[in-house]
Amino acid sequence: MSLEIQIITDLSIIMVVAALVTFVFHKLRQPLVLGYIIAGIIIGPYTPPSSLISQPEFLQVGAQLGVILLLFGIGLEFPLSKLRKVGKVSVGVASIEVLFMIASGYGLGYLIGLSFVDATFLGVALASSSTVIIAKVLADLGRIREESSTIMLGVLVVEDLTVVLLLAVLESVVSVGSLSPAAIGFELGKIGLFVGGTLAIGGLIIPRAIGRVAEIERNEVLILAAVGLCFVLAIIGNQLGFSVAIGAFLTGVVMASSKASDEIVHLIAPLKDVFGALFFVSVGALINIGQFQTFLLPALLVTATMVGSKVAGCGLGTKLFGYDNKTSLRVGLGMAQIGEFAFIVMGAGLQLNAIGPLLYPTIGVAVAVTAFLTPYLIKLSFKSKP
Repeated sequence: MSLEIQIITDLSIIMVVAALVTFVFHKLRQPLVLGYIIAGIIIGPYTPPSSLISQPEFLQVGAQLGVILLLFGIGLEFPLSKLRKVGKVSVGVASIEVLFMIASGYGLGYLIGLSFVDATFLGVALASSSTVIIAKVLADLGRIREESSTIMLGVLVVEDLTVVLLLAVLESVVSVGSLSPAAIGFELGKIGLFVGGTLAIGGLIIPRAIGRVAEIERNEVLILAAVGLCFVLAIIGNQLGFSVAIGAFLTGVVMASSKASDEIVHLIAPLKDVFGALFFVSVGALINIGQFQTFLLPALLVTATMVGSKVAGCGLGTKLFGYDNKTSLRVGLGMAQIGEFAFIVMGAGLQLNAIGPLLYPTIGVAVAVTAFLTPYLIKLSFKSKP
């Protein structure tokens, strides 16, 4: 069987299994995100007797496309003028939360006998939530335009940028044995250049350029131009050391002020749904259910610590900026999730031989547990009436 036919076969299996499982979840009135993850577990390489797909690397490519398109679509819902209103609270809440998570990670590490370096890497890994999963759940619940959701999305962007900076500091300390001001300055410069440049220069050029393209009234040209710009900025961000999600989200933010933004949202919806499904299926496929028995107890301790600290840090931070108890609780519960960036942090620790071999799979199980909890925590936050 040729490679092309293998990929087409894999895609058909993924879509059929995902459709069947999400249909059942829809009938049971459960979050569809969980259905995608379950579908991934079913077809993944860790589920006996063997993987149902022959080219798992194709799934990873589709997952990256899903991340880019999902976050681009979310960004289109949040023009820059809207994000400016929560800019201060996003930075403030993210700062408080990151401090909470590092302190909690170190405290938990001390209690379970981790070294100082292991505990520090744990704290940094827990500091970042999953932008993709949180945004998808909020969109599925029809809550993406809520005030608390706007705050969360701002915090998620600041989180990712902060974790990039903290990881650079950790790598500098572990590799050189001391804190390098040059490394910190370099990372801060990259963050300022990319985010500031995208919002400032992109905000002036991109809406006008997209508006000109929209004037020719050809949908295929408009979607190619919009998605093409999104991919370019996502890759530029990735080359600078950020996640592709940040570049995609910022592209959507600056493009949201274009008169054609509503039309773009409509045009990319089918692409976003298909490739977004591939992302969540890939999350499930990476879950090694065989590791659960070995690492479940420490993973549950990590999860409990993370949920408590995220709710406290994000909720308290939002409250300190003058928001009511309802909004604060929604932000706290909504952010209680470990992001994919945790794997990057732990992977860097392993490459530097700075962390123990058990920490990475423990985080992996904790990420899986929180991926299942996230939809229910967000639904709970909107039902609560403090």
